[in-house]
Amino acid sequence: MLLGDKDILVWLNHLGGISYNVVMKLQEYFGGLVEIWEADEKEVLEALNKHRIIANRITQNRDKTFIEKIYQRAGEENIKILTILDEAYPDKLRNIYDSPYVIYINGNAKFDLPLISIVGSRKASPYGKWAAYQFAKELSQWGIGVISGLALGIDAASHKGTLDNKGYTIGVLGSGVEQCYPVSNSAIMKQMIETGCVLSEYAPGTPPMKHHFPARNRIISGLSDGVIVIEAAEKSGALITVEYALDHGKEVYALPGNINQLQSKGTNKLIRDGAKILLSIEDIIEDLKKSYPLINNCNKVATTEQLGEIEEKIYSIIRQGQISIDLIAYKSGLKIKDLSSILTILEIKGFINQLPGKTFTVNR
Repeated sequence: MLLGDKDILVWLNHLGGISYNVVMKLQEYFGGLVEIWEADEKEVLEALNKHRIIANRITQNRDKTFIEKIYQRAGEENIKILTILDEAYPDKLRNIYDSPYVIYINGNAKFDLPLISIVGSRKASPYGKWAAYQFAKELSQWGIGVISGLALGIDAASHKGTLDNKGYTIGVLGSGVEQCYPVSNSAIMKQMIETGCVLSEYAPGTPPMKHHFPARNRIISGLSDGVIVIEAAEKSGALITVEYALDHGKEVYALPGNINQLQSKGTNKLIRDGAKILLSIEDIIEDLKKSYPLINNCNKVATTEQLGEIEEKIYSIIRQGQISIDLIAYKSGLKIKDLSSILTILEIKGFINQLPGKTFTVNR
């Protein structure tokens, strides 16, 4: 195997703990990437200012089969490998600090679309999941892709909202792209690979590890044109993405929440500190229209003219705020069995959404 620059990047990336800044330092010192493979330990130590741990990692792991195994597994899993040297590598990532110099992609990558990331709590409330689903759905109607981390809670709801509306979504993983973590999101991931993609800076076979997840947040932010935060505690991992977004010069949108809920403390604090309050999709669309020619592709516009008298009465009750089926029955004077069919019709027509616990909220 004759090594080229791309092979060296794949090798260095898989060794772990070698940032792109270190790679550039080595490249500058040796005059090229391939030369790093040939350099002795003394030269590597000097190039790295006596950083012995990384120097040892480089000089003691120069087995070409190490690289060949990565390529073999990627080929078997139909995984595409992009390095920062490739033309197809996303420009949005080239311009951030500490770019991932190798990314692995499973699925159909579209980096030239307008992209918004949605992040938030894994232990999201029913309202938070609904909001994530709804905003993702509405973004997809405008042809805007949604990025998240395929975690539980807000991430999963965001991906599902996009997929259910036949939109484009990207999942950024903290493991190899042939693995799903958590396993409970396997069905979502499978669908994402068919219509969107999952990507990672970690080679196939890399298990999910705790320190991978904060690091992958810089990719979520880097690829996006803005970041939506829905339900985040004060020390939430989602706020790491916000820090990256601010460093990257990206707009941050925060959904205000109940001041008595722990999941809202982080988002409410973001608003206090200057993040944009997210009240409707128009808050994002107006910003993105400055850079992209956006068109709303939703052909179905639901109006109350489509509703019968009783349907409109029930819809008016639900518009007052999230409400249980028992309270709707009390306010409307209808029996539960009669009310259930009306609620089903309203949901099919796109006016309301059912949340866990037989509670309902309007869809607009």
